[in-house]
Amino acid sequence: MPLRKSLASKGYTLIEVVVALAIFSSMLLLGSLALNQTLREYKVLADKGFAFWNYAKVVWLDKSVASMTDYFVKTREHRWFPYFKGDGNGFSYVSLAPFASDAPVVVWVVKEKKEGGIFDLVYYELPVMTKKYLDIEDDVVFNNYKKGNSFVVFSDLEEISFQYYGFDLLKRKYEWFNEFDGRLKKVLPSAILITYKDKEGEKKLFLKVNTNSMTKLIYDEIYPDVNP
Repeated sequence: MPLRKSLASKGYTLIEVVVALAIFSSMLLLGSLALNQTLREYKVLADKGFAFWNYAKVVWLDKSVASMTDYFVKTREHRWFPYFKGDGNGFSYVSLAPFASDAPVVVWVVKEKKEGGIFDLVYYELPVMTKKYLDIEDDVVFNNYKKGNSFVVFSDLEEISFQYYGFDLLKRKYEWFNEFDGRLKKVLPSAILITYKDKEGEKKLFLKVNTNSMTKLIYDEIYPDVNP
């Protein structure tokens, strides 16, 4: 008889089992609620982080364009002119505000087509050092510009277009242009307008150039014999 009591005392009653299951279920419920709360908070923080990074990229592009410098280059046909090339596929210039280095850089902001007919707007930069005009052109022809630092400014866009506001020396007035080439204009643009369309609709990004490139128009007189 004492042996049976000893064996019975080692088991669990139905009430004890029910209580244990209730406690275990409560712990699972509380753990699940805590996990869901943590995931929600993480998503909010992640969304804020992504939003901040997207905003930071636009701010950096604005700073880069605002720090555009009148980097004068030369060709035999066009003589001295400030380097800038802009058309419907993007624009290129020299900036004193590099993204990931300390020296001035040549920048390319280009529209790149992806599968499905959508586009990315991508920023590229390479150290300018003492590049001549043909050196910069070779960077484009041989895709060397893609070997430098880069980031995607906007992604998955339905449309992107570019316009350039600058002074026309022949007409003696400011106008908007679909293309702007320093070789022909002899000056830098005063502003750049990027119009793009994403899932939320059409948007515009206005970029101001702070350099007055007209102050160096006498380079042909000062350095007439420098080779291109």
